[in-house]
Amino acid sequence: MDSEKQPETVLETDETAFETSSALADRLLGLLLLISSVLLVAGWFMPVMTVRTLLVFYDEVSIIQGTLRMIESGDYLLVAIIVVFTIIFPVCKLILAFLVWRRLDRPHSGLGQALRWVELFSKWSMLDVFVVALVVVIAKISLVSDVTIHLGLYVFCGAVMLSMFAVWRISHLAHRGLAKRV
Repeated sequence: MDSEKQPETVLETDETAFETSSALADRLLGLLLLISSVLLVAGWFMPVMTVRTLLVFYDEVSIIQGTLRMIESGDYLLVAIIVVFTIIFPVCKLILAFLVWRRLDRPHSGLGQALRWVELFSKWSMLDVFVVALVVVIAKISLVSDVTIHLGLYVFCGAVMLSMFAVWRISHLAHRGLAKRV
């Protein structure tokens, strides 16, 4: 009979170890959100590309510099799109995700509302990468300029990917906590 209990004990030990490691990883989601936030801000200010025109002139462009130049040239609609989807939405998503993460262990009605907002902002999270990619493609198809990608683009994309993973996991945990409450 002891041999029958042995596999269950091993299985329970494995499940407990998995739950412990999972709980530790879930506690680190706040750190992941912080890293994502730092990468996001760095991605805004780091050069994302160098544009060379006529093999003589070159200009390193960051997201913030590009946005300021678009303001100078009067492209206000494009500026609004970039500011909303590259700055405002990601910042709101990260702040709300952090607040939801902090409240995971005490689900209440406010958690569900905050979670819906996080999920709404998350649906638009890849648009910021699309905007940057679109700018790069437009510059690359120009006959008089050559574009070189820089670390800033990868940092920015990394921030988006990290935040997507963190928000996905926080959303999963919050839904599980809200389901337990019901």
